[in-house]
Amino acid sequence: MKPLTHRSFERSHAGQRGAVLFIALIMLVLITLLALAASSSSVLQEKMVGGLRNQQLSAMGADSALRGTESWLWNLNFTAAAGQPLPPCIGSSSGTCVHRPANDGTLKSMVQSFRTSKSWVNPPAGAPGYVHTLTGLSGSLETASLARQPEVMIEDMGPNVPPGSGSQTGAIDSELRSQAGKNNFYRITARSQGGSRASTRVLESIFSSSDLTNTGTNAAAAP
Repeated sequence: MKPLTHRSFERSHAGQRGAVLFIALIMLVLITLLALAASSSSVLQEKMVGGLRNQQLSAMGADSALRGTESWLWNLNFTAAAGQPLPPCIGSSSGTCVHRPANDGTLKSMVQSFRTSKSWVNPPAGAPGYVHTLTGLSGSLETASLARQPEVMIEDMGPNVPPGSGSQTGAIDSELRSQAGKNNFYRITARSQGGSRASTRVLESIFSSSDLTNTGTNAAAAP
């Protein structure tokens, strides 16, 4: 057997150091890839959580405006002397009013747009303002602050009468529209954004209350 010389030993040692360097580089690349994958996953999860929170805020904002308007509508007080608290919107009506469908049941384009548009649209004239401020909150409520104040629209869908009472043509019963002492169906549409303007939620409810478009139908207060 040929003895190992000093020169051949040096060559073998140099070859071993080169292999270790190569393996170390591969390990560093793998660790880097794993770190990048973990970072990307964390960023994606953070975006998903933020999007879900934004959707929840927009839903809560719309629901708050919807329930608040139902309560406001239910508790409206009026007398014959005070006039109509919630008259129908006609032409360029000013103040709070309710929108009515046409006799064939079709809606005004601006009413339909507020109900169905994916992008943000302001309510048509006559919309009541939601009294509770949900923007610019601070302190412990800061995380619940919305990008903008929710908007609400009210439609008068006609009298709430038992089946078989009246002609019931389309969405409006013209035969009973002017009769006093009746309850009406009101459709309330609430639109809200979340913590940012990336999320918009629209909610609706059908609410029955006193006919508030006929002066003096209730001499004391709405039930």
